[in-house]
Amino acid sequence: MVPEPDDAPQARSVRGGRNVDVDARRERSGGDLVYESLRQDIVRGTHPPGARLIEAQLAKAHGVSRTPVRAAIARLEGDGLVETITNRGAIVSTWTDNDFEEVYALRIRLEPYASRLAAGQVETEELDRLEDIATSMIHLLDEQPEGWTEQCTDLNWRFHSSVLRASRSPRLISMVISLTEVPMVRRSISLYPREALRRNFQQHHQMLMALRAGDGEWAEALMTGHILGARNTLRAHSLRTG
Repeated sequence: MVPEPDDAPQARSVRGGRNVDVDARRERSGGDLVYESLRQDIVRGTHPPGARLIEAQLAKAHGVSRTPVRAAIARLEGDGLVETITNRGAIVSTWTDNDFEEVYALRIRLEPYASRLAAGQVETEELDRLEDIATSMIHLLDEQPEGWTEQCTDLNWRFHSSVLRASRSPRLISMVISLTEVPMVRRSISLYPREALRRNFQQHHQMLMALRAGDGEWAEALMTGHILGARNTLRAHSLRTG
């Protein structure tokens, strides 16, 4: 019997007793979860630069087939976090001095502009949360409990991403997040001398003053100095250890 037109979509969506559309959605969802998990592991250093990403092992660890793992690795390669090397497969990207300079050159141009935009739009509730984050970072530095550098790393990310999101510019947010999520930026706090780290954390409070005042020019100048200081501190560390 030739199926009626209304029956055709159902016939195309079922194969071997399975709903193909449902399977496809599950596969996409699984791929998203694997992507986010792997991205966080790379950013946090669980998978360090040069580490191999073996599909079979990752599929077993995440309880999925190799298809979503392969899709996640392809996305991470597009993000610049993974590269595929002949005879080695997928590995976590290593970061060169040129990569460092490029990332900070772009941050210096984009993040201060986001701060200027945020100064005119940030809400009181957002400012209060930023104040809590900045204060917590100083307390952690003073007390230095176990795991304090990891906690400060996460808080620093939350501070900068919150200022960025207050710019209300989706395109700008996307561009800057792609720069600040790279491992060498996210894990940079552990490389700071303590006094340089204190100055860095105190600058967060200065930026809050500019944001509360609604002064975009001041906020932009402070963020520029903040990122330049971070770049110069990390450059000095590279020279000492290189």
